[in-house]
Amino acid sequence: MHAWGFRWALVFSTAFAVGGACAQTATEAGGAYEGASAFTRVTDELSWGGLLHTQGAGLTLMRGVYKDGTHVRVWAADLAYIRNPKEEKTSNPVYDDGAAYVYGKVNAFHTLRLLTGEQVLRSEKIRKDAVRFSTVWLWGASIGVEKPVYLEIGYPDIPYTSILVERYDPEVHFSDDIFGQASWVNGLNELAFIPGAHVSYSMEFEYGNQREVMRALNIGASADVFLREPEILAAKFGQNTRYFITLHAKLQVGRRWTR
Repeated sequence: MHAWGFRWALVFSTAFAVGGACAQTATEAGGAYEGASAFTRVTDELSWGGLLHTQGAGLTLMRGVYKDGTHVRVWAADLAYIRNPKEEKTSNPVYDDGAAYVYGKVNAFHTLRLLTGEQVLRSEKIRKDAVRFSTVWLWGASIGVEKPVYLEIGYPDIPYTSILVERYDPEVHFSDDIFGQASWVNGLNELAFIPGAHVSYSMEFEYGNQREVMRALNIGASADVFLREPEILAAKFGQNTRYFITLHAKLQVGRRWTR
């Protein structure tokens, strides 16, 4: 009887030891796939991609350093175009070869966000074809950039005899005068900067079977506030605001590694 008891105790202790070792492997690795061999915990990651939001689009870059198995210190940079919701494109009613433009738009507006924050892992990938779920808080500076709009203006009246590139002035240029949008490079030497702040909260879903290769979809909400209203539309065409609250989606790819 004592011999049988000793044998069962040995079996159970071996089973618990194996189970504990497997659990430790998954935890220490930051989440291992089922059946995967042990591997070293990653310490760093870098991702980049495109973003779409409810008032424009842009590019994003994110750098992360793992504090532990579930918390990542994050630094990020976004370059985003922001439009006024009242913008509507139009074109010259007589000349169909002119580029479309927004009547009343005096400045194109972009923002450069320099951010920090924290990513918290909520659910790790523990098997192949699973999805890793995490939440991300970001906050920091949002530097608004106004770039004057230049248009191709026809002279004297329709039919035009000459077309000149001029900075749009809603008090001087009217719809019959505008041939079309001028090249985007016009006005790059006349940028105006507006300091501001940004905060965002998002949910990130990472997919794929390679642990070192990142492919993720980030969905969330953002808020930007600036010290003054950016003049996107001339005052008589629409109300501008210094507050921008948007929903966004970011599609990112990147790499993870161990130092």
